[in-house]
Amino acid sequence: MEENIDKKKQERAVVHLFMKATGEHFFYGNLKALFDNHEKEENDGSLGIAYNYIKNFNLSGGRFYENDICIIRKGIINTTTKKEWKRNNKNRNNK
Repeated sequence: MEENIDKKKQERAVVHLFMKATGEHFFYGNLKALFDNHEKEENDGSLGIAYNYIKNFNLSGGRFYENDICIIRKGIINTTTKKEWKRNNKNRNNK
């Protein structure tokens, strides 16, 4: 049974963008989504870095990219299954 639960757990990638000028934080599922949202003309959001460069930049192992405009980090979100969450919170819902 425990093996079955582990198969349903997922590690999902997350890309964090910090905009220095505004102090805003943005989170994306991949680098392509980040660039699709921040390099559009209506956002006036030049990141000062090309997608192909950052795609080949090694963001693993705690490394990050930084320039005068932004900081880009990549990490993992650890999730739990719905079944496991219900099991762990069963007593809380009855109060």
